[in-house]
Amino acid sequence: MKILRRVIPLLLAAAVIFVAACAVKPLVGKKLNDGKVGTEYSDSIATGTKNMYYDLDYDSELPKGLILYDDGSIKGVPEQAGEFTFKAVMIDLNDNEYYADFTMSIAKGSLNYTAVELKDGKTGEPYIADIATATGMPNITYAVKEGSTLPAGLNLSPSGELSGIPSQAADSVTFTIVASAEGCDPVEATYTVKIEQGEQKEEDLGKIVFEDFALPDGLVGDEYSQNIGRAYGVPNITYKVRFTAGAGLPAGLKANNDLGIISGTPTDSTDSQIRFRVIASAEGCEDVTAYVTLNVFDKYVATTKFETEYVDTVNKLSGAGYSSAPSGRGMIQRCPLTSNGAVLGYLNKPATVIYKITSAQATQATLTLGLGSEVGNYVYDSDMFEIRVNGVKFDYGTISVTQVGTQVSDFRCGSHTVTPKVNLKEGENIIEFEIKASDKATGTFSAVGCLFDYIELTEASCEIGWRPRLANM
Repeated sequence: MKILRRVIPLLLAAAVIFVAACAVKPLVGKKLNDGKVGTEYSDSIATGTKNMYYDLDYDSELPKGLILYDDGSIKGVPEQAGEFTFKAVMIDLNDNEYYADFTMSIAKGSLNYTAVELKDGKTGEPYIADIATATGMPNITYAVKEGSTLPAGLNLSPSGELSGIPSQAADSVTFTIVASAEGCDPVEATYTVKIEQGEQKEEDLGKIVFEDFALPDGLVGDEYSQNIGRAYGVPNITYKVRFTAGAGLPAGLKANNDLGIISGTPTDSTDSQIRFRVIASAEGCEDVTAYVTLNVFDKYVATTKFETEYVDTVNKLSGAGYSSAPSGRGMIQRCPLTSNGAVLGYLNKPATVIYKITSAQATQATLTLGLGSEVGNYVYDSDMFEIRVNGVKFDYGTISVTQVGTQVSDFRCGSHTVTPKVNLKEGENIIEFEIKASDKATGTFSAVGCLFDYIELTEASCEIGWRPRLANM
């Protein structure tokens, strides 16, 4: 990039009457450091003489991506490869100019491209896959190699999205993709995909047939692609996805109305199951709406400590405070001195906190609760606070909770181990903590207020874990 010559500031020029010719180190041309496309570059043409300003000659240019700065430094990330020559000028405060020619060599950048395994497709059903997996440079583009052919009905975008509706079944279709970037030699990767024969949908009913359905569950961080274009009865059906109350798909997923597909890699889980509408349309037919459901879960984590701020609060919980009635995530409070820095609060009205915990086999475990208070000391008993394990009431006796701290920033929770041990079954276990309606435990002004930090299950004879609701935080 060429920098236009600037006018030397008058104030600075006035500060120095002249620069003696004998004190100026001449600007001498030279070969500068070699560089490489895509790699940070740094060199300088400065001579060391003070009060000098450097610029490019009017018809000279540096390789794309590099800049000559006023102080003579050349920096940037080259985007062009080759041998380059340019003329630079050094200017003193008296506007004397000193010219010299410089050369530099920029080597080509390197791309790496390895094919990934492609999922199978079906004729008549939308297909989408991301093959933009080349690395080494930004702004990489993708194209089908000359002489290579994609499966019938599929297309490749320059950004590396392979999509379409396969029209012909094949046990194996092999094709080669070329990845290119400026200043690099192109690289290739060869893919193979199977296209199965899809279900033949009727297209002569004279009307659109479209029924409600549930999509398979997704996992945060895993690629997801599912067909929502399940209507039939007439040809050339198109789709529109509609959400209510400002809701939408989890971050990372998007709907492709042209293909009738939801795809992407979710970065957030759903607030329990979400429900949205898909409208199927075709020329000459009335639109038909189907309701679709979807769950995206956080990945399973093996652990013995289960933080309460990661339970599913959104559709299960509402609370009460002295001046508010928060619900869902609003009940989570930042408490820096507690485990993991957050707790569930506002638990001074009837509410049930639910943990869904997976055990590799049937086992017993010691249960410890992380509990605190923001309104004084109190003693929990079964009339105020009931514990249930897989629907069975757990007799824990009493739990004494002491307030430590006077404000959210310094509240702390204590560990309260209860007896006897809890019985966990193989598979999913539901542990519930119910704050019951009572004079002691509920009410806005007179009630005790529990801070619920975590539960811990130790001494189990097998692995236990859960799917934390990470989006809460």
